[in-house]
Formats: sequence, structure tokens, C-alpha cells
Amino acid sequence: MTRNYVPASQALKQAYAALQNGDRHAARYWAQITVAQIPNMEDPWLILAAVARPRASLAYLRRALEINPNSPRALAGLEWARQRNAKEETQPFRRITPTAIALLQASSVAYPVARKETRTSLPIKKKPFRRTHQSRDKRLWGLILISPWLIGLLLFKLAPLLATLGISFTDMYLLTPNTMSFVGLKNYIELFKDPDMWAAFLGTVELALIVIPIQTIAAILLAALLSNEKLHLKDTLRVLFFVPSIIPSAAALFMWEGFVNPKSGWLNPLLLNPLGLAKFVHFSTRGATPSLLILSTLWSIGPGFMIIMGSMQGIPADIFEAALVDGANRLRRFFSITLPMITPAIFFTLILNLTAVFGGAILLDRGSSFNSNISSVDNYLYYLLFNDFRLGAAASLAWIFFIVLLVFVLVMFITSKRWVYFPDQEN
Repeated sequence: MTRNYVPASQALKQAYAALQNGDRHAARYWAQITVAQIPNMEDPWLILAAVARPRASLAYLRRALEINPNSPRALAGLEWARQRNAKEETQPFRRITPTAIALLQASSVAYPVARKETRTSLPIKKKPFRRTHQSRDKRLWGLILISPWLIGLLLFKLAPLLATLGISFTDMYLLTPNTMSFVGLKNYIELFKDPDMWAAFLGTVELALIVIPIQTIAAILLAALLSNEKLHLKDTLRVLFFVPSIIPSAAALFMWEGFVNPKSGWLNPLLLNPLGLAKFVHFSTRGATPSLLILSTLWSIGPGFMIIMGSMQGIPADIFEAALVDGANRLRRFFSITLPMITPAIFFTLILNLTAVFGGAILLDRGSSFNSNISSVDNYLYYLLFNDFRLGAAASLAWIFFIVLLVFVLVMFITSKRWVYFPDQEN
């Protein structure tokens, strides 16, 4: 007997042949192969019942009756198994009784497999889907329950978004909205010729290239540290690192302004003066301003670090145990196992950080005069809207930046196939 793959129909034929020849071991072997491939077939269970002891025969026959409750062979076999001499239970099983063979002789060897093949070969006519009254009622109730969210989405999201698209093609002035006129692509053309817009855009890209890696690396290191089983007060530390991210942006803005205030803040006397650095005078001056803008964005890494930490805790411990057996140290396990396994969480965190930085970070120079050296596109848009009162130009800039951000996100999704590990897409 070979252990290579044998089709179920061939194994069933071999089982019947061994049963006719009185070879109990071979009949059981081929019947078990058939059961392993097609467990819901009646014949191999009957063969196993014919070559087993009384108690096992009863169990196999009951399994055959579960598959086919009206099977005459299984019912007759069950009666035969109950009438067997109880002494057979303690005596060696030397032969297959003729009665057991007679119960199975009427069966067709290839019938179950042929029946399966015949069913799959026939065309299946699918009934057209008809929506019942119950499904319509459920759909209606679902729409009613989410109607507050839908109304808010339409009134406060989609409607203003489409309105800004229309305004971007006009020369609307914020103080005299009644005098606006359609100008087509004039606002877009002027913005592309505006050096301040390009300076703000490059400043935003530079800020993103610095802030996003720092935020991501900090979130990964924090998650790895707070996932350590030997660390005490882990839950308390997780809460402390996450709480700043839920503080309103306005409160954080005033807190940072108080901290960096040149006259009454703590920045100059506690940090810059002892280190011999230049004093922080105003946001419109060079010096510590770029560092403060970058530092302020680290205030809200809580969601990213929680997502990455949850992904780390979801890694199976068996993988680390296998690597430990292979001699991998802690650093090797982190770079070869932990980082590749949490790449989906890292990718999601990168998207969050990208939209946060490009969509308006915590800008400490909000409300001051526009400075192309340190201000981002978000602040330039604020300048166009509330300093120049050019609502049409501000709407055009918002849509330009929205398209740029959309392109960045699409590029990240396209390139994610090369470095993000998705277990359900291994093959």
C-alpha cells in the first residue's frame, strides 16, 4: 500500500476489494483514506463498521445513519451489530463475518463520487433575487437610524465641500460677497504663479518629511516599550501618553503659547538660556521656531502609538518562541519579526500622520503675519481668507492642496504592496 495521494473513488474500490478478500487491515486503511477526503459518504463508514469490534461498529453505523437516516444497509447493519456475540469484544478479531460482507454487497462502489461529479457538471439555474417586505423594512429602519449622521454629512460636509468648489471659480471677496463674478481658472493660474504659495507648499513638504518619520518612530518605540511584560505601571503610562491627543487643539495651542511666551514662558529661562542658545523672541523670527513646530506635532502621537501597540500585542507568541530557539536575540527578533508583522499598522499610522500634517498641524504662528520661511499651506490659506479676504483664491488653494494630498495618499497605497505585509494576501 502506498501513501501517495489516491482519489476517493479509487480508495473506495480498494476498500471493497480488500473486504471481499477478507483483509481487514487493508479494508480499514482504504476506508479511512476515503473518509479523510469525503467525510459525508456513507459507504466507507459501513466498511469501517464491518471490520471493527462491536462497540466501534455501533459508532460507525450511527455515523452512517447521520449521513443517510433512511439507509436500509445502515439500519440492517445496526441490527446485526447489536446481535453480535458479546464474547467477540474480548476475543481477537480474526476474520470478517459473511453477514457483514453481505450487508455491503449491494452498494455501488463509484456511486457517491459519480453522483457528485454529475451534480457539478449540470448547469445551475440561480433564482432571481427578490426583495421581501422584511428586508425592505430592515433597510428602511437602518436608513432612519443613521439619518442624523447622513443629514450631518450632507449639510456640514458635502454641501460646504461642493460650495467651495464653486467658489473657487469666482473672484468672491469676503467683505463684499454680492459682487462676485465667474472667473473660471483664473484663481488657479494666479496661485501657480504665486511664489508665496510655492514657498508655503515646499515648507509643508519639508515639515512633513521631518515630522512624519519622527512621529512614526516615536510611536513604534513607545509601543515597543509599553508592550514589555516586565515594565511596571504599563496601563498608567499608556493612559498618560494617550491623554494629550484628546485635549482640544485650542487648549493645546494656548498651552504651547504660554510655554514659549518670550516674556512669561518657561522656554527661555529653563531651556534655551542654560544651553546657551539664542532666545526665542517671536514666531516671525528664526531660531527655535521650526523646532517648536516639530515638537508641537509630537503632542498628538497617542492614536498612532496605540494602533501600533495593539498590532504588536496581536503577534502570535509561537513566532517569537521559534526565533528564540533558532538563536535570534531581542534586537534581531524586533527587526525581523515585529517590524514586518506590524507594517499594516505602520502604514495606517503614516496615512494618519500625513493627513494631519498636510491637513493642518498645530501651528503656533496662527493669527500672526504670514512668513513663507516657517508657515505652511494651511497658514497661507488662513492668510488669504482672513487677511486679504480673497475667498475665491482661498477656496482654489484648498482644492489644489486637497488634490495634492489625494495624490500622496494614492501613491502610498500603490507602493504599500511592496513593503506592507498582509497575511491574507501571502499567495
